[in-house]
Amino acid sequence: MQSEQRQQNIKKLLAQSDVPVSGSRLAEQFGVTRQVIVKDIGILKASGLNILSTARGYLLPKDTLSPLCREITVCHTKDQIADELRCIVDLGGHIRNTHVDHPIYGNVGEELHIKSRKDIQNFLDKTAQTGCMPLLELTNGVHTHTISADDVETLDEICEALKQAGYLLDTEHTK
Repeated sequence: MQSEQRQQNIKKLLAQSDVPVSGSRLAEQFGVTRQVIVKDIGILKASGLNILSTARGYLLPKDTLSPLCREITVCHTKDQIADELRCIVDLGGHIRNTHVDHPIYGNVGEELHIKSRKDIQNFLDKTAQTGCMPLLELTNGVHTHTISADDVETLDEICEALKQAGYLLDTEHTK
């Protein structure tokens, strides 16, 4: 089983469980080591899933599943970051995270939780103050966000706006 498929199956299993699921149980179920499960959980967390690590195992709080989410892949320059983020928040979206699939370092990302123009400005200010380059510069502008909204229509509207702006490459319905 490929890692992406296993991660989706882990996500489904956690979503269906009302009690924590141990890493050992997941490893046994999927025929991998517990360390592979730890890595999978890390990737799922990096994608914006609020998985809790408890002494008895992994737990996905039910309120985590309430907003509708979509994973989108976009491409643009550093100078277009603000415009891309405004396309999302101005239509009622919430940018939960960003990540890139780097050919050497693998999946690299960070939680963002941007849901307003003020959040966008804070993000841009922090980037300017630290002098850190945005992740998109590692992959020639290509990066992925998990975005959420209150309804499918809003997610569709956001995707259409990003498409019209020339930023959208791909979408995946995640929840």
